[in-house]
Amino acid sequence: MPNSVTRTRTRTRAFCALCRSRCGCIAVVEGGDRLVAIEPDPSHPTGAALCAKGRAAPELVAHPERLLHPLRRTRPKGDPDPGWERISWDEALEATAEALRGAAAEAGPESVAFGVTSPSGTAISDAGPWVERLIHAFGSPNNCYATEICNWHKDAARAFTDGAGIGTPDLANAGCMLFWGQNPSATWLAKATRAAAARARGAKLVVVDPRRVGLAVKADEWLRVRPGTDGALALGIAGVMVERGWYDRDFLRDWSNGPLLVRDDTGRLLRMADVAGADAGGGHYAAWDEAAGRLLPYDPAIRRYGAGEARPRLRGAAEVTLRDGTRLGCRTAFDLYAALCAEYPPDRVAAATGVPAAQLTAAARLLWEHRPVAHYGWSGIGQHTNATQTDRAIALLYALTGSFDAPGGNVAFPKVSVNDVAGAELMPEAQRAKALGRAERPLGPPRSGLVTTDDLYRAIMG
Repeated sequence: MPNSVTRTRTRTRAFCALCRSRCGCIAVVEGGDRLVAIEPDPSHPTGAALCAKGRAAPELVAHPERLLHPLRRTRPKGDPDPGWERISWDEALEATAEALRGAAAEAGPESVAFGVTSPSGTAISDAGPWVERLIHAFGSPNNCYATEICNWHKDAARAFTDGAGIGTPDLANAGCMLFWGQNPSATWLAKATRAAAARARGAKLVVVDPRRVGLAVKADEWLRVRPGTDGALALGIAGVMVERGWYDRDFLRDWSNGPLLVRDDTGRLLRMADVAGADAGGGHYAAWDEAAGRLLPYDPAIRRYGAGEARPRLRGAAEVTLRDGTRLGCRTAFDLYAALCAEYPPDRVAAATGVPAAQLTAAARLLWEHRPVAHYGWSGIGQHTNATQTDRAIALLYALTGSFDAPGGNVAFPKVSVNDVAGAELMPEAQRAKALGRAERPLGPPRSGLVTTDDLYRAIMG
């Protein structure tokens, strides 16, 4: 749309960059240099509405206390008067670069720890990758990133369960929506708008939140969970679905490690190299072929079972003979998961979470009978010490629906093939290994003393 000028006011199509929603908008500028209003742009895919923060953009831009120029302290820290003096951008950049170079020369780039705010709810959303590029190019592996309370569990930690982050909810085609610890009406307006449209066309809605706010008001099932017990709730809902057969067997058999056999003695996956007479490579795992009645090798390199029409068994036990002649019992990974979920029946979960048993069962039915399910979980989960394992429990519950990367589920949409400007490749591996705490916490901050999912939820349940 060409810019139109009326009474010195210019209206230009843009987008609001104050959070990751990036809502389409119309910027109203007066006199060529004064932003006076931000208005919705219904013609934009995410511009149907604007939140209070977006509408307040002109106040942020014109605030009398907004810092507009670099300042340098001229008096020692602690002095009541810092003695700020204005300097040029060139001076500021040179002073900063000099300090960074000095620290790197004296103690290595790893001696500098960067601090970056969360891109999810701040104006650094679009600039974030460029800040990361600076960090990588400088060579410091120590970045105090503010995403640990909102994004780590759903993006990084979930990759250890699903092999990918949480994905993008395909709300336009969903039969049921599950929002867990997120109120998009307050945090992601474009998503809230899409969810409202899906609800209007008949999609079911399950909301897990201690507060009845936002979309929870319109939910078919609002699960008022006690904060911090979300993991037990996920296991309880999954337990109902497994017990009643409400799970996608084909999806779990073909796209999960559920059929792989787990050793009774070590709790580790059985490898074909462990078994007497097996001729598969040492890296192949073992499942049980329910049609042929024998072990079935699984090659993780190509993500395929043995040649032919393989039918790995999803549930059940098997006994194998090891190379040393020892007989060993095994169970499928899905069987072990089902056994864990069975320890969290609705009545027990209700006592721990505050969610009535009947409502837990009703939510399980909704998730199964109204697939595909699109879901999202955010800060409500992330702001607890058990966020990682809780989100993994939710991921396993979600896998039961078979909606992962399916129309109407959480989809990994194709992306434009471009280089990532964050520049992770610029960081030498030797430098990356110097990250503080990496040896002790290779996957992120742990819950001290709680090692397994089972341990974690036993602790929650007392």
